Amino acid sequence: GLPLPTGIELPFSLVLMPLLAVAAFIGAAGEELGYMGYAIEPTQEQWGALKTALVMGLFWAVWHYPGMIQQGRGLQWIAWGTLGTVAVRVLIVWLYNNTGKSVFVCAIFHSIANMGAIFFPKDQHLNPLVDYPGVHYSMIAIAALVIAFLWGAKTLARYRYA
Repeated sequence: GLPLPTGIELPFSLVLMPLLAVAAFIGAAGEELGYMGYAIEPTQEQWGALKTALVMGLFWAVWHYPGMIQQGRGLQWIAWGTLGTVAVRVLIVWLYNNTGKSVFVCAIFHSIANMGAIFFPKDQHLNPLVDYPGVHYSMIAIAALVIAFLWGAKTLARYRYA
């Protein structure tokens, strides 16, 4: 319920939100068609769900390194970003395996994550904890660890306590 600090401007126009949402979905859908629509099944069969998610997540994180470097991110930020990106991939593989292998659900989740980064920028110091990537990326990693424990590393789809 607190007002935003003065002098902070949103990095987008509210009128552009629907257009940004469509663009975020198209970009996310392209990535997820590759990761989840093409590569996931044979890799999961060979390595299991968690190992597949970790390897894909690492490749996905490295894919984002040029953007992080262009934004002037330091090594510590990139390390936390890598942890967070790998953890998000675990969540996406879990969603995929628990929604009837829906690439669409994965693309929606991915685009919502991208929209969060656009609509809630971390660089304007709204909250010093949010600007430090260790806080939010470690929370995502904890969620991924809980999911891996509760649903099992092999499939991320068999809830242990059902």
